Amino acid sequence: MRNIAAILMLPMLLAFTEAHAQQPEKWSLKDCIEYAKDNNLSIKQQSLNTEYQQNVYEQKKLDRIPSVNGSVGYQLSFGRVLDDTSFEITDQTTQFGRFSLGASVPLFQGFSLHNQINRDKANWQASRKELEAAKNDLALNITSLYLQVLFDKELLQVAEEQYKVAKEQVENTKKLVDAGRVAEGNLLEIKSQAAREALTVTQMANNLTMSLLNLAQALDLEETGNFDVVIPEIPELQQNTLTPPSDLFVQAVDLMPEIEASEFNLESERYALKAAQGQLYPSINMDAGWNTSVTKKESTVEFDFGKHFNDNATQYVGLTLRIPVFNGLAARNNVKNTQLSIRSAQHDLEKEKQTLRKEIQQAYADAQAAYLKYNSAQTAVDSYEESLRYTEKKYAVGLVSPVDYSVARTDYLKAQSDFLQSKYEYVLRTKVLDFYTGAPLSLD
Repeated sequence: MRNIAAILMLPMLLAFTEAHAQQPEKWSLKDCIEYAKDNNLSIKQQSLNTEYQQNVYEQKKLDRIPSVNGSVGYQLSFGRVLDDTSFEITDQTTQFGRFSLGASVPLFQGFSLHNQINRDKANWQASRKELEAAKNDLALNITSLYLQVLFDKELLQVAEEQYKVAKEQVENTKKLVDAGRVAEGNLLEIKSQAAREALTVTQMANNLTMSLLNLAQALDLEETGNFDVVIPEIPELQQNTLTPPSDLFVQAVDLMPEIEASEFNLESERYALKAAQGQLYPSINMDAGWNTSVTKKESTVEFDFGKHFNDNATQYVGLTLRIPVFNGLAARNNVKNTQLSIRSAQHDLEKEKQTLRKEIQQAYADAQAAYLKYNSAQTAVDSYEESLRYTEKKYAVGLVSPVDYSVARTDYLKAQSDFLQSKYEYVLRTKVLDFYTGAPLSLD
């Protein structure tokens, strides 16, 4: 029984192991972006819309080939009919069967069908680009959340280091009190400072937990308890030569999928106009077919089904010319409405370009400001670090009060926080600018 239970449990254990093996222990930015693109429900919904538009396009192409349809009918009637042998009116049952097969193919429709095919193709391509744009937006959001995690990790590390120093300072102060060099009140003050440092560590740990949770939820992970990220090696930041916004816009307008989607939407409306104009012209269809019928009365003694089937068979082929004369001006109004749709699509394209231009200008300004802030914050850290070191030396010999020492430590921690924040803000801004040139989002 134990062997049987083990065999039954084996597939479940393998599935469990495989499911956990698919998820890394620590996630890199690339892992997060790829996982989000594959599992985000909004992306999946957009993918379904893209598949639907492709099916519409494929079906429209098939409308050019002939359509073939067949039908079979059977009818049983009761009542007075003429007897074929006695030529008398009698009550009897009559069976009637009919069979037909027909084909129809459009020969000319004012090129309406051809333009409808091109319209649906443009709609499909626009949907593909909208899907790509949605993935880009998701990747940018994931990158921002990922950098927030890295920021909180470094800030927690700084807080832990400060707490470690504070505990060491408590021990040193206690020795000074025991030696009678400083008052016991100094020890109480420094213990209070260590308690505040411990609280700061707790707050920073909570901030990190929340940022990890935000990133995990953005990935739509079911289990977030053990979620963690890889800390990449970010090289020392330098002010790169930033491409001017005007030049960057020229590159981005040919690369960004949202612009291409708007261009395809405009192309779709132009083909829709041509298709609508085609409805104003005559159309020609060719039809061909074959049909037969068989009738059997109750009074018929000898009945040859095959003979009747063949004798009653007919074939036909013909052309149908449809000339639009008057249809309540529906076709002409459709043309006018489609012309309005083209103008609307043109405005949408221009709005997308304006939005892109403004986003690039803002990203450029943000990158410049972030680097200036980063430089200032780095200078401030160096200054406050030196000030803290000097204050620690003076405190060790009793030349400054615990309050002054606490203020120096608080200022240094605040400077460290501002520095790290400006650091990751600059990284994000430069990555956004690189993104507009077609570079993939990466911290490597």
